[in-house]
This record gives sequence, C-alpha cells and structure tokens, in this order.
Amino acid sequence: MPELPEVETVRTVLAPFVVKQTIQKITINLPKVVVNVKPSDFVKVVTGQKIVDFTRRGKFLTLHLAGGDYLVVHLRMTGTLTVERADVPYAKHTNMILTFADGQELRFVDSRGFGRWWYFTSGQTDTSGQLQLGPEPEAVTLNYLRDHILTRKTAIKTLLLDQHIVAGIGNIYADEICFRVGIRPTRAGCSLTLAELEKLHAQIPAVIGEFIQFHHVPFAVYAQSKGTSYQNDANLRVYGRAGLPCQKCGQPLIGTRIGQRSSVYCAHCQK
Repeated sequence: MPELPEVETVRTVLAPFVVKQTIQKITINLPKVVVNVKPSDFVKVVTGQKIVDFTRRGKFLTLHLAGGDYLVVHLRMTGTLTVERADVPYAKHTNMILTFADGQELRFVDSRGFGRWWYFTSGQTDTSGQLQLGPEPEAVTLNYLRDHILTRKTAIKTLLLDQHIVAGIGNIYADEICFRVGIRPTRAGCSLTLAELEKLHAQIPAVIGEFIQFHHVPFAVYAQSKGTSYQNDANLRVYGRAGLPCQKCGQPLIGTRIGQRSSVYCAHCQK
C-alpha cells in the first residue's frame, strides 16, 4: 500500500500536469470508486471545472477546484495515478479517466479496486476520513507523543500505524522507525523510556522525510513505471528483509506478525 512518501511522490510529480487544467470529460469504468455521490452526479458536477491546487494529507490526495469544490482520492492498496496523452493505450483496470482540455488525461488505475474518490462542495462536511487524521509526522511534538504513546499498552508498531495518532505512516515505515529508534515493534507504548520517546520523536519525521527524498523522481521516470515503481528498496534497513543479516550487527532479522501485519526487526539491535 502506498504510504505517505509514495503518495507525496504522486503529488509532486503530477501537480505540474494537473494544476490549471480544466476537466473536459470524465469516464468512470468502475462505479464503486465514487463513494459519496452517484457516479452520474460526479460526472455532471465535476465536468467543466478547473483544478487550482493538488494537495496531500496523510495518504489522501485532494484536487481543489476553482469554485471551491474538491475531489479527495485514496489510492488504498494498489491504486495509481498517471497523466497520459489520449492516444496512449489504456492499462488494464483503468477505473477512472479525467480528460483535460489540452487532450491529456489523468488516469486512475487500480487492479484490486479498493481505491476511492469523493466529491465535496465547499461547505459540505468532509466524510473521507482525512478530518480524523492525526498530525503530519513533521508536526508531531514530544508532548503529543507522551500523551498518545506513553499512556498506551498497545504495541508501539500498532500505535504508529494508527492514522488517528500520526498521519501517513504504514507498515514499511513503522518497521523502519522502530529500527532507527532501537525498539522492538512488539513493545507496549507505555514501556518506552523518556529517552526512547525522544528518539521516536526525532525519527518519525526523519525517516518519512528521508524516504520522500529517496522517492523524488522526474516525471519521465515516474511515467515509465506508470506510477508503480518507488525508489525505497535499496534504502530499507529491515522491512521485507526477514532472515537476512542486520545491516548494523549482522544477526539474522526476525519476521513476525503484529496485529495481522508482517513485521521485521533485529533481536540484537532492538530492545
């Protein structure tokens, strides 16, 4: 599932190609992708509107329209967004197409069909879920973590995955953050020392920020992979490396499951 760094890549790469575009036509091939209005109403009210901004909150993307309305997109597990010329053949599972006045198209491709779109008017309550998100990683304070981590018996990794606590962290970066801090992801939040909490406070924005930079690619590279290739594999210390040597101590990394999610850690380096 795309996490904050991957979703931020989508935003930064595609923003120059979608902002200031006028939506001339909308094609919805999988009606269930639109969740809060009828697909026919979505097409009717959005067609003809101009995109004036493209922003991100956690793992949500928002296309802001000139009249104050906006579209919220969540890629979920396998969703991708690309900008293509109209003469480029459509990929399988192209579930929505926004055709712009200049002939280019914003295409939403999602093989598993879990990705979702919402349409909201300027005065409407946003029910997409982004209003319930915790702060962005760079906005998390030490006092905030003390209140939301040290008071909980829940596993620290589960707490990091809770979007109501911190927005945007998923399975990959929760493992990486725990490794950087030197704590096992199975540890209860309330078991952390103040020194460990201070390290956690530093590493949450550091890890997310580093991977945003790792993922920064030009449009040509992004387009070649149709928005599915990210530059993180070579930089991951633990995620996806169960059984391989720890890059710090050389001991085999341990694979386990926490809350039905695969997790990897070093029994030697993480206390």
